[in-house]
Amino acid sequence: MSHVRLEAWIGGEWLEVDAVSVSVKEAALTLSFERQKSESGYRNLIWEPLERFLREYREEPVVVVPLGRSLPVMFGPGAAGPFRLSEISDS
Repeated sequence: MSHVRLEAWIGGEWLEVDAVSVSVKEAALTLSFERQKSESGYRNLIWEPLERFLREYREEPVVVVPLGRSLPVMFGPGAAGPFRLSEISDS
């Protein structure tokens, strides 16, 4: 069986994304990402909301949390990405 996941280009490699967050007026808004079984489902549930989120908060620094990593990565306003969808097989 295979799954589709969201990846971000961080530190010279593609890493799976666990969450994307932004702080606005003393509150943090966070999108978290789960692997999906189909690309179409992923586009509707993850990709399109991520695009809207990045567009809406393009004036704010964005934090990307790679899956399984303890250190998040902060991007300046409008600098987050690139992101991509990647299909992986469960072995």
